[in-house]
Amino acid sequence: MSSDALPTGAHVRPPRAIKALGAVCMLTALSASCGTPAGPAPRMYPLTGRTRMVELTAQDVRWEVGPSAIYNAWTYNGTIPGPVIDAVAGDRIVIRLSNPTAHPVSIHTHLVEFAQSEDGADLPSIAMPGQTITVTWTPRYAMTVPYHDHATHEGVRRGLVGALVVHAPDERPATEHVVVLSDLDSAEFAQLPGVADPVTGMIPAGGTFRGPHQYMHVINGKAYEESIAPYMGRVGSLSRWRVVSIGVEAHTWHIHGHRWVDADGTLTDNIQLSPGTYRTFELTPELPGNWMVHCHFPNHAEGGMVTRYVVAPQ
Repeated sequence: MSSDALPTGAHVRPPRAIKALGAVCMLTALSASCGTPAGPAPRMYPLTGRTRMVELTAQDVRWEVGPSAIYNAWTYNGTIPGPVIDAVAGDRIVIRLSNPTAHPVSIHTHLVEFAQSEDGADLPSIAMPGQTITVTWTPRYAMTVPYHDHATHEGVRRGLVGALVVHAPDERPATEHVVVLSDLDSAEFAQLPGVADPVTGMIPAGGTFRGPHQYMHVINGKAYEESIAPYMGRVGSLSRWRVVSIGVEAHTWHIHGHRWVDADGTLTDNIQLSPGTYRTFELTPELPGNWMVHCHFPNHAEGGMVTRYVVAPQ
């Protein structure tokens, strides 16, 4: 992808967007124990001189996690997760965050350069009710990382999460999948279809009880196969997965019938991510089918983290 393929100015896209964009950077392969790369050293890219302008507005919405499952959400731009923010390594990203809500909101991210005064954890980088703030990020590496609220302990579990995707200027084309894994607070649901009436003990007509974790664990803000759009691929066509875990529990990402080489050189089909961690990997599908994709913690899959990977023949 050429560096002029992305226009200067606002550049955000829906969380489920799938594009032919380029290659992986195994930046998250850094060893937690010694701080040295487990694979090739990450590459720092030069500044491009381009500025990406991003407009975000905090919005409190009733978010449909699934049919008749309604959550009292705090969001960026009205969705869980917020819009994917795209940039090329070396760009300057200027985010204008407006907060018309009654609670403080901020935006914080990982691995990019920014001033401490724009960290999102302290004033003045917290937008108080009625305020608008501006923060500037300079990503120098190709990566996929979360962005999220840091103004309160409640913001992330209420839905103030998203993904920042920073592309390498020379990345190779691939079908891209952005995956944001997060957890919701069962106490903040306005409505759940499988909750029994406290007096009669009966579940309302049309409601299905899915277990004690129902609708609590979500993929891109949705739960279960009827609400999460399937990921699409084709045999022989490169597929890039950008997976971000930004909730309160650890998760795994398991793709049935496929395998890839992880950042540490291990052959795998299932990766584990703690809260606030992220992984980018590539695979080339070999067999067509309607494959299950899910978190391998049983209560998380039962709670909503399950969908499909539909691979078409070559």
